Amino acid sequence: MDIQYIGENLFWGYVGRFAIFLAFFSAIFAAFSYYRATSTDRIDYRLWRSWARKAFRFHSLMIAIASLMLLYILLSRFYEYRYVWIHMENGLPLGYRLASFWAGQEGSLLFWVLAQAVFGIFLIRYSRQWEMHTMTIFSACQVFMVSMLLGIRFQGASIGMDPFLLLRLAPENVDNHFFHNPNYLSLITDGNGLNPLLRNFWMLSHPPVTFIGYAAVLVPYCFSLAGMWRGRFHDWIRPALPWTVLGVFFLGAGILLGGVWAYESLTFGGFWAWDPIENASLVPWLIIVAALHLMLVARKKRHTYFPAFLFAILAYVFVVYASYLTRSGVLSETSVHSFGRDGMGWHILIYLFTLLVAGLVLLLRNYSKLPAKESEKVFARDFWMFVASLVLVLSAFQIIFSTSVPVINKVIGSDLSPPANVVSHYNTWQLPFAVVIALLVGLTHFLRWGSNDIRRFTGLISFSVIAALVAGILLLAFYGIGGTGHIMMLFASLFALFSSLDMLLRFKRKYISVGGAVTHLGISLFLLAVLLTFSKKTTISENTSGYFLGENFSETENLLLIRDEVLPMGDYHVSYSGSSIDGDRIIYHVDFLKKNREGDLYRVFTSYPSVLLNERMGNVYEPYARVYPFRDIFTYVSFADLSERDNNEPFTLIEEMVISVGDTAHLNNNHLFFKDLEIDKGQGGNEGLRVSAVLSLETHYGEIYNISPSYIVSESSVIHEDHTIRDLDLKFRFSRPLDEPYTIYLEVYEEQPDFIIIKTVIFPLINLLWASILILLAGLWISFRKLRREARIAKTF
Repeated sequence: MDIQYIGENLFWGYVGRFAIFLAFFSAIFAAFSYYRATSTDRIDYRLWRSWARKAFRFHSLMIAIASLMLLYILLSRFYEYRYVWIHMENGLPLGYRLASFWAGQEGSLLFWVLAQAVFGIFLIRYSRQWEMHTMTIFSACQVFMVSMLLGIRFQGASIGMDPFLLLRLAPENVDNHFFHNPNYLSLITDGNGLNPLLRNFWMLSHPPVTFIGYAAVLVPYCFSLAGMWRGRFHDWIRPALPWTVLGVFFLGAGILLGGVWAYESLTFGGFWAWDPIENASLVPWLIIVAALHLMLVARKKRHTYFPAFLFAILAYVFVVYASYLTRSGVLSETSVHSFGRDGMGWHILIYLFTLLVAGLVLLLRNYSKLPAKESEKVFARDFWMFVASLVLVLSAFQIIFSTSVPVINKVIGSDLSPPANVVSHYNTWQLPFAVVIALLVGLTHFLRWGSNDIRRFTGLISFSVIAALVAGILLLAFYGIGGTGHIMMLFASLFALFSSLDMLLRFKRKYISVGGAVTHLGISLFLLAVLLTFSKKTTISENTSGYFLGENFSETENLLLIRDEVLPMGDYHVSYSGSSIDGDRIIYHVDFLKKNREGDLYRVFTSYPSVLLNERMGNVYEPYARVYPFRDIFTYVSFADLSERDNNEPFTLIEEMVISVGDTAHLNNNHLFFKDLEIDKGQGGNEGLRVSAVLSLETHYGEIYNISPSYIVSESSVIHEDHTIRDLDLKFRFSRPLDEPYTIYLEVYEEQPDFIIIKTVIFPLINLLWASILILLAGLWISFRKLRREARIAKTF
């Protein structure tokens, strides 16, 4: 018998699910119609193009409606939907309620499809004569993407994941008797809640910007296939270039915003941890940057078409591969970014291999038709840009190989071990690539396309070389960078930096690419900042408390602070002054102190590391960075007692004993003597009775403390008058007298100190890193505007 459920808001889910199905079929029709319209010799090609445009716009509208429906049920907290229950909760602020849209598999995938739909609309508007071919491929990609949202189950197989799946219909709940209750919804008072790692300001921007970048990288993929499809191996480059720069801009911005999030929210102490999912998003960015430079070479010199096509194809293939690593669950045990094992892996792999095979088949079929290079001039800008692009791709493949070790083991059944020290492994491999890239950035600024005069080149480059040598020697002398690799990196990044500045300040704008020079300035400054910041980051929180921290905490990197005690730490003294509660956060107050000329301590600033409490998904320890112009002082709590305390009773029972007059007992390496019992009948009213135990405690240092806890009997109650030794944080209670003469039951309590363990790291010149990011993105935006203007003049955009 069907159960008539009470209170479910089904309308919005029906609308959203129906919109997804309409989007799926309209994308199929758009791809088919655009394909028919590619035959411009057909009489009715204009009709097919018109139908294709209408179909894709309808497809985009349906994706927008589905997105609005998902957003509405999230904001309305309709917990009858599985996605809402998993990622939403009652007390979530509005910003994080919006972020819950892309917090899970289905929502993030829907946002990605929405971003691609928007790019498709712009592509229709601006691709001009390339519209039919590019949109055929683009629409076909949308078919694959939307199929991942269908959520159809057929004979045990699942096609996609439904964002509007009801909680009671989820596979894990089918046999749950809780949902046999027609009024089950009234019993669900709250949701599971947003992952606490995502409750950060930067998570409002990092995921959506990254997905916009993923969507943008699809456009040069479509242009490259369209160029081969039409046999126009050169003409596709100019209209594709602005879109390629947009892909570099948005994907780069998304990655860098993720680095800012990691720095502010995670406790590994840095900007980049070489997390597998971080790596997977970096790889397509490196490849699309290589493709961009090869496209510029091909546009100018009419060669290197093959690698330009290949890297434009691989960039989007690796975007989908990054999605596979995130969504298949294959890295669920090695990455904080990975989703669980929800069965999406094979679906994504089919899409990935379709993209790869389609691109490679077209490329191989047209290989013999690609214009060949007439002669090889080594001393030319185009040659060294080609070399730089290959270095970028080699860097990307080293990263993706190490990242894919779990995938390789799963596919071929091998037992390869991932690197034990991840950061050291990647830094060691990537340092030579970074040095070569920085040198090539500096060199190519002063090389012309084609032939170059060695004397002219030497004269132009001399300023940058001399400035880099002088600045490098000064930094080595006063900053103290060590290690051959780091020294090479220092000079290479300084050379690229001064080369970029020289281009911008000495040469006329009509002779240089301003956007390229600014972008290279940002890249060189970024490499320099990474070196200066992370080669000299210093952990100052050596344990000076005298307490052993245990095997889980390094004594040279963690400091135990008891409340109100002052301990030295680096150039400071620190004191834990207490904590406060803000919602689900416990915020700890750590005062950083210094001595004035008289030797008195004064507070320089207070650090506020915190712990975000979450019983369902685990607590998150959040760092706090005190920002100065030339350094950050980065502090987080590595341990805190999060158990509920009774602030009115800070003592904990540590010992219970039966003791008689004349006895001696051992207590924490101290000796406790029971001397006598004193009885006073004048207490507690006319019939009151006070019995006091007379004891003494001798410590292992020879100190003696007299102790006299009392047991008081009044007319209506028993009162314990405890005795506290503040020096030892001990409290003694005469619990009750026993039947045996002169024998009592004694309880000993110890005051549990309020303490935390902190780790503090100083990051010098970290603001230089943030500045370099802004310069890099500004350069990319300038380049986009210039390339778009050129494409409009050529009537290709």
